[in-house]
Order: sequence, then C-alpha cells, then structure tokens
Amino acid sequence: MRYLSLVALVLLTGPAGAADPPPPYTTTARPLLAAYCTRCHDAKKQEGGVDLASFADDAAAISRRTLWKRARARVAAGEMPPDGAKQPTAAEKDALAKWLAAAGEYLDCDPARRDPGPSLLRRLTHAEYATSVQDLLHVYLDPRNDLGLPAEEAGDGHFGNQAAGLRLSPTLMEKYFAAADKIADTVFVNDGARNRLLTPKPGPQLPDRDAAKQIVTNLARRAHRRPPAAADVDQLLGFYDKARAGGGSFEDGIRATIKPVLVSPRFLFRVEDDRPAVGASPGVPVDDYELAARLSYFLWGTMPDEDLFRAAGKNQLTDPAGLEKEVGRMLRHDRARSLTDALADHWLMMKKFPFARPTTEFFPTFHDELKRPMVQEVRMAVDHLRTADRPVLDLLDADYTFANEALARHYGIPGVTGNQMRKIDLKPEYHRGGLLGMGAVLAMTSHTFRTSPTQRGKYVLDVILGTPPPPPPANAGQLKDDDPKRKQPLTFRDQLARHAAQPACAGCHRKIDPLGFALDNFNAIGEWRVSTKDVPLEVSGVLPTGETVNGYAGLKTVLLSRKDEFAKTMVEKVLEYALGRELDGQDECTVREVHAAMQKSGYKFSTLVTEIVKSVPFRQRRAAPF
Repeated sequence: MRYLSLVALVLLTGPAGAADPPPPYTTTARPLLAAYCTRCHDAKKQEGGVDLASFADDAAAISRRTLWKRARARVAAGEMPPDGAKQPTAAEKDALAKWLAAAGEYLDCDPARRDPGPSLLRRLTHAEYATSVQDLLHVYLDPRNDLGLPAEEAGDGHFGNQAAGLRLSPTLMEKYFAAADKIADTVFVNDGARNRLLTPKPGPQLPDRDAAKQIVTNLARRAHRRPPAAADVDQLLGFYDKARAGGGSFEDGIRATIKPVLVSPRFLFRVEDDRPAVGASPGVPVDDYELAARLSYFLWGTMPDEDLFRAAGKNQLTDPAGLEKEVGRMLRHDRARSLTDALADHWLMMKKFPFARPTTEFFPTFHDELKRPMVQEVRMAVDHLRTADRPVLDLLDADYTFANEALARHYGIPGVTGNQMRKIDLKPEYHRGGLLGMGAVLAMTSHTFRTSPTQRGKYVLDVILGTPPPPPPANAGQLKDDDPKRKQPLTFRDQLARHAAQPACAGCHRKIDPLGFALDNFNAIGEWRVSTKDVPLEVSGVLPTGETVNGYAGLKTVLLSRKDEFAKTMVEKVLEYALGRELDGQDECTVREVHAAMQKSGYKFSTLVTEIVKSVPFRQRRAAPF
C-alpha cells in the first residue's frame, strides 16, 4: 500500500515541533490497545503488517506517528475494533482517540535528535549503470538493447532508483558479467575510448607495471567513487600480472582489469561505510566522497565528475558554502536534466504516455508526429524550472509553454513553423498554461474514444495535490445507461452521476469528478472544444469544501489557492528521489523545512534542490550500532 502522503500529515499539524508530546504510552494507550486491538495486531497475526505489542517503551511508540494517524482515522470511523469484536466503552474510546491524536501530531524536529532514516545499500539503476560506464570508460552501450539487462519497473508515482526495488539476483549478476565482457571489447575497438583509458604510456622513464598501476588506480578511484584502498589496487594489478604472464601485451593486461572493476560491488552498488554515532545522535554525517556520490546521482544520474571529486578531496562539501557552490554548478550543467526528466517521467507519469488509450480510429492526428512533442512539452516545462530557476508554481499556471509546429497547430496557436521545439508565449484565448493544459497529460487520462473526468480528477488529487483517492471498490461496476424505456439517452455526465450516487462510490467521486469535469473542454487528446455532438459541455462543479470549479481557468484558480499543498507534494517527490526510498514520518520535518525555505524564495526550483541537499537525511545516515 502506498505510504500515507506527508502532505496530508502536514495539513493536520502545525509548525514543526509545535505539538506537545502525548501522555505516556505505557500507562495510557498500551492497556487499551492490549484489551481491544492486539488480538489481531500482535507478533503472531500482524494484520495489516502491524504489531502493536512490539512497542516496549514510550520512545518506540512515539516514533510511529504515521501509524497512529492511520489508527486514529479508523477508530474515528468505527472500523476498529471491527464489528463483532469486544468494544471499548465510550470513555475508553475517547481516551484512546485523544492519545492517538496527540501521538499522531507530535513531531520532534530537533536536528540533534533526528533520525536520518535507514542506511541503504543501493544498486545502480541500469540507466545509472550505463551512464557511469560511459563516464568511466568513454563508451555508451544501451542497457537493454546492447547489454541485455532486464527492464526495471517502478510503481505509479514512484521512482526507479528506490533501493527497496533494486535487488541483485544470481541471474542479473550473470548478465553483469556478460555486460562487462562486451564493454571491455567495445573499449578496445574504439580508438578514442582506448586512448583516454591508457593515459600513461610505458616508456624509458615509466616501466610497464608502474604505468599500469597509475591507470588501474585512477580507474578504481572513479569506479569506487573514492580513493581506492591499496589492497584493491593490488588485487586489480593481479589480473594485469596474470594477463602479462600469459604472454599478453600491456593493453591486454589493462583490459583484464576492466571486468573485475565493472562487477565489483563498489561499482555496482553505492557503498557507504557504517560508522557508529558520537554521543546520543541517531545519525552520523556521511563523508565528502559519499556526499559527492549522493549529490551526483541525485542531480546527474551518474558518478561524480573531476570537479566534484576535487571538492570532496579538499573536504569542501562538508562546508555549507562549498556544498551550495557545487549544487549551483551542477544544476546549471545540462546533465542536471537527468533530475527533471526523472520528475517528468515518474512523478508526472510520462512513462505511462506510450500506453495512452486514444486511438487513431477516433483521433486520426494522434500519431507519433504529435505524440513526440507532447512528451517533450512536459519534459521541457519541468526542465525550464531548472534552467531559468523559475517558481515551481509554473506547473500550475504559466504564460508560456513549449511546442513545435505540429503541437502548436493541435493547440490552435498560430505562427509556429518547423519541427524544433521552442518556448511559446501564450495568450488567454489559447486556453493553455500549466501542466493540466498539456496534451500528454490530457491524453494519458482519457479513454479510447472519450475523455475520462474520473481519471483526470484522480490525476489532480494524486499527482498535483498528493492526496490520492483509495482504489475503487470491487463492486464499483461500469458506466451504463441501463433504462431501455428512456427516450433520450443519458449524457455522459448524467451516467457518471448515477454511478457516483452509489454509496460505495459517492465519497470519492465528490472529490474527483468536479476536478475532472473542469477539464472537459479538452477532448481526449487535448484539443479545445465547447460542445460535444451538439450538447454544450458542463464544466462546472462544487468540491466537498464548497468551492465552485468552473472550467480550466477556474480549476487553475482553485489549485493556485492550494499552492502550498502542491509545493509540499513536489518537495516530497524530489526528496524521495534524492534519498532513494519512501518517506516516513520523521521526514516530515525535512518537508516542512524545505517548504518554508521555498516560500521565502518565491518557490524557486533551485531552493527546492539546495535545501534538500542541505537536509539532515541527505547529509547523514543512521548510525551503526556499536
């Protein structure tokens, strides 16, 4: 199950650390939980993955604030204890609800006591692997088509770099061995790559083995992303020596070291040395080389370059000014598009666009000539936040977009010619501006022959506001006009209203449908329209909050009134990508701190990235036990 959105948690709580700690767990909540809850939630049954008997003391219990928020909601809804189970008295239920509320809202954000999160052993994604090989050996081979590495899948809204999904099976290890052979072959048939690898040349002043040692030491330094231990260099030189002893040339000896470098755990994984904490802090700072690797894979999706290595070697990254300087330099580099492409593909779900349902049978222009610029528009809009250091709120509304001739014609924007994508200034009559007016998003949230207000509304709740609705119930059924006596067929909106009136569906549809229908002036592939089959479109609705949403312009107004919900959602997503793991309750402190800094800077993209890099979980790891 997707973790409870931190945005939802933040909205229920005040400033960081503002709530008082709850009464003692051991004397207040534990007796009630033992009496009414642990029958299903103990070490043996653990229904829902919850063992309420595992909290030995107050500190252990307080650390599970996300759990207590979920429990509070279920107790309040009468779902726990379930019907048929022993029920608490009204006084007991009130006491438990009060403790759950206090435990769910309490958050200690003191950096000295903050847990930076689990220490992760993170395998390189296949994209990171291929790019790292390119930087290391100056050849690029596609991980799937050239090297035969399997596809890596991530869940909707999640990133492919999450440590929990990056396992190393025996089968995959075999593929890495085969890939290493192919990469070594490619290096030595490519004169540019071979010459850049063999920088020191043996000669009268430089014996063969000394030259080999220099090459191998530099190769290991870059592959391990830190100065190698002498034992590691000696081990690699053993492969060189064996090749030479068998009659091989100097190049043969160097070639023999490439495979062990590429299959080394220190290359395939981002290895960080465990160190115990000093004092009572639960976290320890990562060293400069580890921080350099975290920064480089976060922003560039590859190993550190020489400038970053040099800064790490001078201990400049543990200095806040030095760290900020490197962040600024790296954000300005075109390689930082790795970050914005990841946000577009995973958070904004462009990876799903190839599976968009509209077909050329119903929409003849929806082919590759139009699909390619649709995806490029989204990616370029996100990257423009970086290159121009724009406010992230531009994704909600902007007076510009990116298009070529085909996409501009699709949008009804005159004066754009050629295949090249470019920045376009928008006028109100173009009915664009912002992510939700982009064809890729609108097509991706449509059906084969029509729009899907439900899918579009769900996209707004999930992606934009970070509050995804629950999955539909199993008996939700399909839309249909099932009255054969009806003279006038129901409109699509009427059909959906009848469906949404079902008790199991009504709660979610009240949140979803007004948002989706506000986008119904866009057809299934994002063309602007004012009616369908001579029936005027109804694009207004009322949200559960009482707010009226009227069309795309009205939807943008509503979303801009909730700009902080959107900004916090984006903080969560970028932080999740930076850390390579799902967020937990303790990370809410970081979300709050980064968001507060963004408010002060006018929501600039550079502030979002810089503050995440400066955060406790990015600069620290959980301390190893003594």
